[in-house]
Amino acid sequence: MVEHHLLLPDAAVRRDVSDPVTIRSVADAAGTYEVVELLHALTIADSLATGTAAWGGWKEELVADLVERVKHVVVGGDVADATWTLFPDAETLEVMARGATAVSASGERLTAVYVDSPGAFSRIAGVLSLHGLDVVTARAHSDEPQLGRVSMGSAEFRVDVRDEAVDWKPVRRDLLRAMQGQLALEPRLAERARTYRRRRPTQAAKPAAPSVTFHDDASSNATVMEVRCATQIGILYRIARAIASIGLDIRHANVQTVGLDVVDTFYVRNWSDELVTDRAHRKEIERAILFAISQASS
Repeated sequence: MVEHHLLLPDAAVRRDVSDPVTIRSVADAAGTYEVVELLHALTIADSLATGTAAWGGWKEELVADLVERVKHVVVGGDVADATWTLFPDAETLEVMARGATAVSASGERLTAVYVDSPGAFSRIAGVLSLHGLDVVTARAHSDEPQLGRVSMGSAEFRVDVRDEAVDWKPVRRDLLRAMQGQLALEPRLAERARTYRRRRPTQAAKPAAPSVTFHDDASSNATVMEVRCATQIGILYRIARAIASIGLDIRHANVQTVGLDVVDTFYVRNWSDELVTDRAHRKEIERAILFAISQASS
């Protein structure tokens, strides 16, 4: 219990809980149904004792989802039967099949359907940042390429809702404009960042140096990258844009803020729909992401 007290929250917020490698690694570490239940209770108690910021509804849902999958495996169930996905749902798939661009939002969730193209995910993240919305988790899905048919993509974002409901109407308007290339995201985010820096109080703690880490054993169907850097306006947008610029497609993303640091995990494949194994390509990916982070902070 002591050794694995962070097993569930770390896996839930930094990995794809529907990935068989995630489920199997957590099941192997926990070992038994009883330990999974005890770790679940410990995770809740530890998070609540830390503070309300450590246990929001989104994290509670992710951990509970992971626990349900792991329980299935530790009692002898097939991992393949625990890899169900909740996104895209039937309604989203229907919109994608029509080839229509659409944005819907309610509560803390926003779902977008769009023509799949490099940078689409980053533009959505940029608009959310422009409206002061902090992304806590995101999922992306792309159609398999088919001759004679436009490839569609979809993404679901969950934002941190604190004291009041989100007014999604202006966000939706700007998203539709951004998807059509009619919104100057870069200068708008730069202006918001300047305003934010003028108003934000000085903080004593020094953030850790930016880093990009590849986790080769974290998934069998995607390359997993973990990006750490200081939190700042539009950082998810800039990182995702850099990822697209270097030939990668984001299939899943988990976003977490720890103090002054952001820990973003991306499940990616290259534009040939393959894992990213080439060392030279990886070095260029790291270079592109770190440069995007340095530009955001300058």
